[in-house]
Amino acid sequence: MHTPVLLRESIEFLKVNPEGVYFDCTAGGGGHSEEIAKRLSPEGTLVCLDMDREAIERVEERLMPFKCRKYFFHRNFKDIDLIASELEVRGRVDGIIADLGTSMFQLKDFGRGFSFMGDGKLDMRMDEDADLTAKDVVNRYSEKELAFVFKEYGEEKLAKKIARMIVEQRKLNTIETTLELSEIAVKAYGSRRSKIHPATRIFQAIRIEVNGELENLKIFLEKSISLLKKGGRMVVISFHSLEDRIVKNFFRDKAKNCICPESQMRCTCGGNNAVVRVLTKKVVRPAQEEVENNPASRSARLRACEKAV
Repeated sequence: MHTPVLLRESIEFLKVNPEGVYFDCTAGGGGHSEEIAKRLSPEGTLVCLDMDREAIERVEERLMPFKCRKYFFHRNFKDIDLIASELEVRGRVDGIIADLGTSMFQLKDFGRGFSFMGDGKLDMRMDEDADLTAKDVVNRYSEKELAFVFKEYGEEKLAKKIARMIVEQRKLNTIETTLELSEIAVKAYGSRRSKIHPATRIFQAIRIEVNGELENLKIFLEKSISLLKKGGRMVVISFHSLEDRIVKNFFRDKAKNCICPESQMRCTCGGNNAVVRVLTKKVVRPAQEEVENNPASRSARLRACEKAV
């Protein structure tokens, strides 16, 4: 069973209105969706999205007992505006939540290729209908492109070395499996000490590249704010610094009253342009008890905002 991260905090920030309209944009295992559904009346609406078709099927079954209006979409959350238009709820949404983590169902299914803890084909697609796979990235990208992906998306210090070793290895044989890729990272580190498994950052980087995660997140954030009603709330849970930085900067920029260029000496914009109010002045992290019960939550970071206009 997938354990939802920062569940209590998420629900508190959403401040669920029993008759409201809510979007769970990364339905995953359905934990956050279920807690929202528990608080909705038959007049309330819950919209569940996920790129993973299996996730949507699981959540649909999990939410069957609840009487609120329910809609399920096998879609990327960057299309949230199209879905809101289809349901005629633009500007009427009370709450939006997105948990950007990879679900335990995906990690434990080694055939999906997300984990280096077991052997499986190099895939890593959240949406199995998508074209680009991890195998494509590993075997077709140039050494320079691979190094860029590892450095930018994985913040990997040995990006160039690992990229070079991958290119050398694929000259001999196509790299097919997660263990083959993992072994390359382990060899690159050699006797170097690392707090995490040597393959962690390159697997993260390739997954982000395959699924276009950072660019899709930026699109999603921009679209979501316009869908919220005044007082509507948005909660985003991220699991690494790249995602968290995007969310933090987006909320900060949307909360600015003055939008004049920094180089401008005098405000001419009117100083009343804030679109949101940031609810999390400091990032919210899991309590020690949650980390002990669910070690996968240790890197989770929650930020929330409220629509101001």
